[in-house]
Amino acid sequence: MQLKNKTALITGASSGIGKEIAKKFAEEGALVILTARHLDKLKQVQKEIENNNYCADSFEMDITNREQIKDTIEKIIKKYNKIDILVNNAGIAIWNSIQDVSYKEFDDQININLTGYFNCIKEVVPYMLKEKSGNIVNIITSTVKKTKAGRVAYAASKYGQAGLSNAVHEDLKDKGISIIAVYPSKTNTPIHDRYISKNDPQREKMLKPEKVAEVVLKAALIPAAKDVRELVIDS
Repeated sequence: MQLKNKTALITGASSGIGKEIAKKFAEEGALVILTARHLDKLKQVQKEIENNNYCADSFEMDITNREQIKDTIEKIIKKYNKIDILVNNAGIAIWNSIQDVSYKEFDDQININLTGYFNCIKEVVPYMLKEKSGNIVNIITSTVKKTKAGRVAYAASKYGQAGLSNAVHEDLKDKGISIIAVYPSKTNTPIHDRYISKNDPQREKMLKPEKVAEVVLKAALIPAAKDVRELVIDS
């Protein structure tokens, strides 16, 4: 029970990597706070966790809606007194080349993937500073390590996440707050459904979200004093 007595807020917890992180953290003793845009899906994950005698709660939260984020964080603090861990995971992937990407596709990915991470960090950090402790894990992608063609908006948003994570790491590493970016390779989650059939053999070769969750757990346990800024997961 490595996370006993910890409260962990996870964005994008209704499916994929976020769901597996929530399950893993709950198994390790954390009270997991599930957030996403669709409360009904979160409640299903919450029920699954609680059926295994672990602790979870759900809050509808759109990471592009700053007022909603602020209100949600305040509700969580009022109810549970603290947020020990923030896992930034919510995001979208729309793959297009510079010739084909639309302005809306670009803006949406920057607003959700990059600005969304900033919004959540911005609202949670004051509470962590008050406690002089905390762990923030930002799920990014191996795209940042080796960009492929046809990823213009997605890559821009992910490179932005990497810069954000590194900069916040420098701001907070001497204040007791650990900021670590996790870079998984292509992972078998619903985010790929629009591009690769669920029955395509390629899916079996992808990283499993359970594996990502294991690494995120490791990241969430690393203290700020260790000065670790990233963990990379190869398939």
